[in-house]
Amino acid sequence: MKKFVFACLAGVLLAIPAQAQSVKLTLECGSPDGATCTGGKHLAEVAAAANVAAIQVSGGKVLTRSVRQVAEGKTDMAGSPFILPFLLKKGLGPYSGVGKEKGAKLFSNLRILYGYHVASFYLIAFKSKGINSWDDLKGKTVFNGPPRGGALTIGRAVIRFMTGMSEGKGYTGKQVSWNSANSLFLDGGVDAAVRPANDPPPMLPLYTSAGEVNVISYPKAKWNSPAFQKFVNAPGNKPKVFPINSVNWGKANIISEDNMMRTLVNTSGDAVNKNMPKALAKKLTAAFIKSIPDLNKKAPWVKAALYGETDDEKMGFCAVGIKFHPGAVEAFEEAGKTIPACAKP
Repeated sequence: MKKFVFACLAGVLLAIPAQAQSVKLTLECGSPDGATCTGGKHLAEVAAAANVAAIQVSGGKVLTRSVRQVAEGKTDMAGSPFILPFLLKKGLGPYSGVGKEKGAKLFSNLRILYGYHVASFYLIAFKSKGINSWDDLKGKTVFNGPPRGGALTIGRAVIRFMTGMSEGKGYTGKQVSWNSANSLFLDGGVDAAVRPANDPPPMLPLYTSAGEVNVISYPKAKWNSPAFQKFVNAPGNKPKVFPINSVNWGKANIISEDNMMRTLVNTSGDAVNKNMPKALAKKLTAAFIKSIPDLNKKAPWVKAALYGETDDEKMGFCAVGIKFHPGAVEAFEEAGKTIPACAKP
């Protein structure tokens, strides 16, 4: 009889982690080495280690589709640059075919577990191209994003705000896929790039191995203009200003009038459906919060991506209207963090 009891107890104990791991989730993210996938892969690691869930991470996804699939309950989680839920809510841009009414309903199904900065927009050029300021883009050929999408829209807008020039009227824009962007730059197919990247841009070691490189901050006067401030604080965007010496730029030459880097950053979060069980959302978020110090060691730019930041001034939750999952709210509050009232469900 005793042997039977002990056998049963052993079976129960052995089943606990297996049962937790029986929760299987899917997570879709963008660039494999970018912020959405770096955070997503880390969440998968810590969720497995804590026996919370087994998460299958798929990179290289078109996030406009991934976000909609989470809202429809077809995908469990997705990296979600905040501009996408906002456009879904309005039935605009890539979601124009969805319509405002259906888009608003799908938006109401979305919740986030945590936020982060997905990418900042930089002006980068080889020193030999003679580009030492934004105005030097006049008459130049500039890579400003892939053939379509948000990066191209923002790249063009930033150049217009900083220089007054539009593509084809002051400079020549060139668009290629992300897979071809670095080779285009290195081969001299463009004079400069205005593109999203992390802080610091991870491609800088590759670029500086081929020659001296300038990275140019946004000019203060243009940065402080009411029109640009409205744009940089629009849903999905936030202004980011930090001391140049707070980031390791490697061999790149940083040009700034006051030793501060000013850049526009896209904010993001990992989205889930509102129907995710509260206990599961809380465990996932708690495991992620606890492991942020380890996440910050994974690449030079990760700490500056502000994973787990809850300050609306830095993240722009309120402008987008995105809400945290109730389980995530509990996890952050138990960790001593405050979630803005506008971002609570």
